[in-house]
Amino acid sequence: MIVFGALFIALECYALWVDSRYKWDFIFLMLLLVGVYVVRKRINLHPVHYFLFCLFLLLHFLGMFGCYQTFPLGMEYDYWVHGFFGFVSSLIVLRAYYFIGVYTPTMITVAAVAVIMGFSAIHEIFEYAGAMAVGEGEGVLFIGAGDLDEWDTQKDMLNNLVGAILGVIVFHAVQYFQPPQTEADKKES
Repeated sequence: MIVFGALFIALECYALWVDSRYKWDFIFLMLLLVGVYVVRKRINLHPVHYFLFCLFLLLHFLGMFGCYQTFPLGMEYDYWVHGFFGFVSSLIVLRAYYFIGVYTPTMITVAAVAVIMGFSAIHEIFEYAGAMAVGEGEGVLFIGAGDLDEWDTQKDMLNNLVGAILGVIVFHAVQYFQPPQTEADKKES
């Protein structure tokens, strides 16, 4: 958390220096960075999952350098970031449900995908409200370069869903290939 926090502070200083609209995103990124860290024990967050979450936040913040106008491997950067969000978030939610609740794998899967899609919808509504309140721009509070087409919300949510499904597949594959855990093992993890 300290490394990513310091990196985000450095990026925020740059955003303030060049007067990028990403200076407002810093507030939300830091709240997410610290908020997820604070609840890490309660949701049994794996350190790798937290690192991936921090990486997702960084990928979003790098948008201030024009990344959202690029097409890595022939696909919009925005698609990659939304897909990565779905992937990472599903791993976090699945692990939390797996270790905290007494749910069947099917119920865990359905609930995790529903939660990710709910987060996705909240983000898109938040982005739209930001655009209505302060105009088009570059970040989460502003409709950015990749967000100017009329189907952007649907594309973003589809990429979140694809990422979440990939996360579900990876999570269950890892669970399948690991030796079965007892309830005592779950509590130790």
